[in-house]
Amino acid sequence: MTISIDSTHLSFSLGVGVISKKYLIADIKSCKPVKNNPFYGIGIRLIPDGWLYNVSGLHAIELTFRNRKSKIRIGTNRPEEISSLVNKMIDNDKEESIPPLPKRSYYFLTLIIIILSVIFPLGIILYGKQEVKTEMTKSELNIKGMYGLTIKFSDINLIDTISSLPRIKRRTNGFILGRTLKGNYTFVDSTEAKLFITMENPPYINIKTEDLNLYLNFKDPGKTVNLYNVLTTRWSHEQK
Repeated sequence: MTISIDSTHLSFSLGVGVISKKYLIADIKSCKPVKNNPFYGIGIRLIPDGWLYNVSGLHAIELTFRNRKSKIRIGTNRPEEISSLVNKMIDNDKEESIPPLPKRSYYFLTLIIIILSVIFPLGIILYGKQEVKTEMTKSELNIKGMYGLTIKFSDINLIDTISSLPRIKRRTNGFILGRTLKGNYTFVDSTEAKLFITMENPPYINIKTEDLNLYLNFKDPGKTVNLYNVLTTRWSHEQK
């Protein structure tokens, strides 16, 4: 039995070469060392899952293929060495078979990255800059948009208006652009608050529950006052 391997093929021949086979490396899925069942014998044998080509001994390599289920076993006294070599060639063939991206694709991907790096932050800015929107049901106040939340009137302990905000120490998890503040902030006295406000535009509505300290206003002070009046009416009804 003579096994030969070149850059593209694995081949073998029995005896003087009357019987020989040749397999493309690109068609081989795997190669592993195996030990034959003694009952398989020598010569050309039909075995479970495929064919055996063997002239002596029990050791062989087993080839599996990408496009067929049948396996091939080839007898050899160097199964580990041959398997290692064939598997390295299979791995190299996989790497070489992946074509590089054409220049047009690189330009396209670069353009997509640039667009996303501009549009995504711009989208966040425009979304955050939008004035807060509110909706009310008989039992709840819904604050829409970025950092939005729902407050049940039954959970509210206080609704009041103030003309100036406590001094802000830091933003903990929030959005800020110009005078627009949304999200979670901490005041200088370490009080935590959720803000939906336009700075320097009083009045501000302050809503408190057991675990929430919220400040809210609109650019139009009259709209803020109107919301405060509706909130206090709904809240007073809930308390009765």
